[in-house]
Amino acid sequence: MNRCIVVYLLLLLTAPASPLLAQRGVWSAGLEGGPGLSLIYGSESVYSHSAPVLSGAAGIFGEYGFAPAFSAKLALHYERISTLVDNHSALLLSGGKLRYNLDCLSLPVLVKWSSGGRIRFFANAGPCVSLLLQESLWYLPENGSKEKVANETGAYHPVNLAITAGIGMAVPIGKKLLVSLELRDNYGLLNIRSGQSDFERNSYFLTATSKGYTNSTLLLAGICYRFGGNKGLPCTPNDPDFQYLRK
Repeated sequence: MNRCIVVYLLLLLTAPASPLLAQRGVWSAGLEGGPGLSLIYGSESVYSHSAPVLSGAAGIFGEYGFAPAFSAKLALHYERISTLVDNHSALLLSGGKLRYNLDCLSLPVLVKWSSGGRIRFFANAGPCVSLLLQESLWYLPENGSKEKVANETGAYHPVNLAITAGIGMAVPIGKKLLVSLELRDNYGLLNIRSGQSDFERNSYFLTATSKGYTNSTLLLAGICYRFGGNKGLPCTPNDPDFQYLRK
């Protein structure tokens, strides 16, 4: 119930941005990506002592500045979400860890607020829809190399919904390029599990109910190209339109 309330409030927050996109502003587009820590948690029988794992995301984005301090941002990322759990499987050697990997296409839709002069500080938030490409399960023994155990994408729902929010800073390079650094968190709202996998059913989860939720924290570096104007984006102090920053 709490998750449904959060989704509802988030939709109310982002809805007013839609008509603003028709206003005159400035477009920019670019690339962003970087490492992060991700976690899958839920049913204790499946995600026993779940621990975060180094992961990451990378992709493209477009941004529209509809006011001096506000812009709307849409991105498309390839993202990996992973976690490490204890290995209790009777099908494998005792000890070691199991690593669950989820490879996804993520679509964050953000409303962004910026402040500052030449160096701009910003915060953004919005929903993020993820489409599952594949899931893979790996066994990491205490001694020896890792080995793939299964690829059971069918045990997961194809769509996940998350709330994403971040803070960062951006610096212009010349008149058209902009580089940024952002710390962003994606908090999954939906149960990603549709049922038990064959490995879980035959291994040790005979009566377990599979539930799983995701969380990932990313450090994203980006570069974008501004197609014109300065509305909602950084500009240099000698820019004729710099005065809007002082309003």
